[in-house]
Amino acid sequence: MSDGSLQQGMTQRMVAGTAMQMGVRVLQASSMELGQIVREALESNPALEEERPDDLVSLEEPFDEGRDDWSDGTGDDWESYMTDDAMDRDEEAGGYDSDAVARHDFAYDSIAGSQSLSGYLREQILRESLPGDVERASLLLVDYLDERGFFSEDPEEIAEENGVSRKTLKEALEVLRGLEPDGVGARDLRDSLMIQLEHGGAGKSLAFRMVRDCWDDLARHRYREVAEKLRATTDEVTEAMEEVARMNPNPGAIFSRETNPYIAPDVLVEEDEDGSFDVLLTGDYVPRLRLDDSYKEALSEYGGNAEVRDYLKRCFREGRNLIRAIAQRQETILQVARVLVRKQEAFFRKGDRFLVPLGMEAVADELGVHVSTVSRAVAGKYLLCKWGYRELRSFFGSGVQATGEHGGESGDGDALAAVAVQTVMKEILEGEPSSKPYSDAALTRELENRGIRIARRTVTKYREQMKVLPASLRRKG
Repeated sequence: MSDGSLQQGMTQRMVAGTAMQMGVRVLQASSMELGQIVREALESNPALEEERPDDLVSLEEPFDEGRDDWSDGTGDDWESYMTDDAMDRDEEAGGYDSDAVARHDFAYDSIAGSQSLSGYLREQILRESLPGDVERASLLLVDYLDERGFFSEDPEEIAEENGVSRKTLKEALEVLRGLEPDGVGARDLRDSLMIQLEHGGAGKSLAFRMVRDCWDDLARHRYREVAEKLRATTDEVTEAMEEVARMNPNPGAIFSRETNPYIAPDVLVEEDEDGSFDVLLTGDYVPRLRLDDSYKEALSEYGGNAEVRDYLKRCFREGRNLIRAIAQRQETILQVARVLVRKQEAFFRKGDRFLVPLGMEAVADELGVHVSTVSRAVAGKYLLCKWGYRELRSFFGSGVQATGEHGGESGDGDALAAVAVQTVMKEILEGEPSSKPYSDAALTRELENRGIRIARRTVTKYREQMKVLPASLRRKG
């Protein structure tokens, strides 16, 4: 191979990689983050301009991907990196652990937005210089943390579903639990408090042993029993409780979108008169960009000046990549939302209690894309329907078996999503006697009376996710 051919091949790969990074950054961006990306591009790229209202073109129209007159042929193959056909070829060649997939995952995750908890955690992971398998597993686990930084599913089940070994999972969990803010990567509140105490150098303290060994007694304020079990005085237990109370029960709170009530929905779901659903992109916040024709003319005029020509070609290439990335982002979000509406149709007709378990893999398989594409397409994106705002990610999750009125459409033992079970739990709790609130065991029995059979520990987990206090702390009068 000649030096010229080698240089051209390297240039093409570099340009395609840059375009891929732009596509990834735009796909994962929330509406606010996308606006910031566009503002930065308009400030730095003179070839880009916003379209006037009378110039606007529907994002659902096919995008013209033809070669422009000024193209040098180095920027037209980037979509092979963006499409999942390329990922499929990589997987056929070497499976999930292939170098190509590793590079893909690294590129996708390294551009995570810094305005979210998940983005902040990814940035820290990528600075750790971890072994490839541990890094990929750590990045994967981040996708399963809720807004508090706690796991929404069992880490062992996540690992098994994604082909992660026990050894790698253990190392990835250690990485995750060592990140800031203190307490993330926990299975529940108790685990988070233990992480925070350890990080504060109190891993052998009375406070740590109280949380680890006497959690139920602490929740019921049975300090005398705690003192007896741990051979401490009640004063020492009280002092240790003050230390526990200084811990943060919600490590991810500073990143929560609840601090910003102005959420722009990405998707609208409306029910037609005939009972079918329309899934529409709002597009209200999506900037419409185009390339300034005057700069094409300048390219012809100054074509003899290599430096100017290269600069203008770079501006056009970067501008075109951004325009395409935005169009691709919108199309991907729309396609994912349409699948979600089909698979969660019962929810859109009847509400939260009819959500069914759904994995991202199922949506990815239906669309013929990599699961990471679905994960990033739903990150920070919101849907508005007659039941209000819903984060797209909330439509995914595991579930439990149910019969009777809650047993899906057929009522004969279909599965219910965790959110659906929590909705029923909320109804039960709203009707509980204030002087004798339901314990987790009583909640389990109440759910079983409604055809939902789950373990008491699962009820406890769901109650904690709902931020509902134990029965002893809910008692009034």
